[in-house]
Amino acid sequence: MGKLNKFENVDVIASLEAIMKQNTAFYQSDFDIDRRILQEAADRSGDTDRRLLWFSRPSGTCCVRERDVFLKDTRQHNTWRFYGEQTRDTVLAYLVELTGTERGKIKGNLYELDYPQHFREVAEKSIPADNYTLIYEHGERDIPAGQYFDGNPDPQLGKFERFEAQPNDPEALKDLLREQHKSRQQLAPGDFKAHIAALHDSRIEREARRVVEKLKQTDTLNSPDKSHFSAELSPYFLRLATDKDMERLFSMLPYKSLSFSAMEGRHGVYALISKDENRDRDIRKPRPSLRAQLKADKAKTAPKKAAAKSKNQEMEV
Repeated sequence: MGKLNKFENVDVIASLEAIMKQNTAFYQSDFDIDRRILQEAADRSGDTDRRLLWFSRPSGTCCVRERDVFLKDTRQHNTWRFYGEQTRDTVLAYLVELTGTERGKIKGNLYELDYPQHFREVAEKSIPADNYTLIYEHGERDIPAGQYFDGNPDPQLGKFERFEAQPNDPEALKDLLREQHKSRQQLAPGDFKAHIAALHDSRIEREARRVVEKLKQTDTLNSPDKSHFSAELSPYFLRLATDKDMERLFSMLPYKSLSFSAMEGRHGVYALISKDENRDRDIRKPRPSLRAQLKADKAKTAPKKAAAKSKNQEMEV
């Protein structure tokens, strides 16, 4: 993964939704739950409640408090690790730091995470939590982590509201979260629009590389009439792709005989190439747009500002 960035003072909901639309092809409705979680967190005052971990994956999203992820064996901890340990999904992960509201919009900072590195850190550093606090309308009570509870109203404490795990060593958890926060402050500020553009480009390039690799590994003609080599385009890619994305994917695949087509008796869309095509090739890098070329040329030809002379330099001259 390249250099990570932080994006400060952004519209949190709009920004996360833009990221999701570059990676989550199915179950985008998960984000409705995230939106509610973020709104509830924004209404609370403590830093612990206003720092959340969020990720987008091809089939859904997830939003949980950072505190809960770093407590062993909680649902949040296990979920955060699962998609790194048990799947090969492309996961885009961020720390969300809520700072307030402005004209009805939730504002805050987003910190990019290297998800493979982060979930391993969660597995390694998390704090044991052997007790849960059940929080009711008029008070709370503690139970062992494995004990069953049903969430019914309590005769003395009233309506059940929520529960949360309690660390065996609260100070160790505070130190860990402080260390995490300090490490994020080192990230360089980024341009969020450029970040979304990079996610968009990498999604298309990732699919191009996958198709090329699939065709390299195909030893026999596998179209229905045995006249072409074929590779199915990812349903996840197709779900998100615009017509321009399809054109760009086509231009990145290095085959003269290439076509995209459905195939009789099969679901999906396939990349087809002739039996005589050279399959031992890598993807073509897309050409930069005319606007990007002009911008680059302008930067090259722009006159450089002369360095300001110091008083001492002038005296020497």
